[in-house]
Amino acid sequence: MVIDLTTKIEQINIEPGKRILVTSDIHGHLSYFKKVLEKASFCDDDVLFIVGDMIEKGPENLKTLRYAMEISENGNVIPLIGNVDAYRMKLTHELSEENADGFYNYVLNLRQWTGTSFYEELAAECGYTINSPEDILLSKQAVINHFEDEFRFLANLPTVAETQNFVFVHGGLREKKISDNLDKSVFELTKFDAFAERTPFAFDKYIIAGHWPVVLYGSDIPQMNPIVNRDKRIISIDGGCGVKKDGQLNLLIIPDINCSVDDITYISYDEIPTVCAHDDQKPSTDSIYISWLNKEIRILEKGEEFSYIEHMKSGRKLYIPNSHIRNETECFDYTDYILPVKKGDTLSVISVYSKGCIAKKDGVIGWYCGDFSKQ
Repeated sequence: MVIDLTTKIEQINIEPGKRILVTSDIHGHLSYFKKVLEKASFCDDDVLFIVGDMIEKGPENLKTLRYAMEISENGNVIPLIGNVDAYRMKLTHELSEENADGFYNYVLNLRQWTGTSFYEELAAECGYTINSPEDILLSKQAVINHFEDEFRFLANLPTVAETQNFVFVHGGLREKKISDNLDKSVFELTKFDAFAERTPFAFDKYIIAGHWPVVLYGSDIPQMNPIVNRDKRIISIDGGCGVKKDGQLNLLIIPDINCSVDDITYISYDEIPTVCAHDDQKPSTDSIYISWLNKEIRILEKGEEFSYIEHMKSGRKLYIPNSHIRNETECFDYTDYILPVKKGDTLSVISVYSKGCIAKKDGVIGWYCGDFSKQ
């Protein structure tokens, strides 16, 4: 089949009174997807937008795609294409001797990270095991033939969906007027890093986008909840599911197509173990979040559990767990923020250390240094 990756803008009229649910960046986490829909009591009377990146970086990529295909048959589920969805489809159809080595290395990296990859799952259903670049090439035609329905589904997905008051796109719009984005490529619209920061436009309708984990918009207190930028009229909803160890799958809830942005709420789901806090704790007033965007560090003193480092971008010196240090020169996804906690609060424990634990409370990441018990 010929893969059509031209930009498609779909106009959708939503009947007033219908609830609109929006999620993005499921990344092969089918259990998260089903659980967050169950948590929202999703039903046939709702309209559900899946704003791209249904596959890759998770344990059940093919099953997630097929589940999205299944529920889309009801007519009230509108998936959009994401950059990962488009890239994987494009790469599969363009596999050749020239790029097989690179594609195989990508498969190995994902296997090490998540235990599987989308292409491995496709090849396995066709009876192939991927242990070399040659296996990639041997399996290619069988994969393309066997998964024609799945590839056609992805290829036909809209890039942008415009409704009366909201516009949905995976990455972001390059032009303020919706129709002016038609001459932009699918990849320009599905991969727009830091869209809410980098776009110069204040849009006429609220743009709801995924792709860029919301935690990357912060510099001091990391949080995974949707962010509303009222000045530019952008709602960013990627909770880092499948990308961040402490990530979550967010689901935006728009009660009516004509509602105010103040009426929009959200829920989220993750599978991080929860505990009950036994002690009160006051929040810190000065903190830092070190992400891969500003990851460079210098180790000043190496310890057994913690090392004293200098963060190169900010110049700050602090102790960080050795488990967050990579290659002796980088630190990933660390904060020294101390969470506000009340006795009886529920916390999701991410990592436990001798001085306390890094936890998530209501989508916000930080330290809790009191006692706790399992729930």
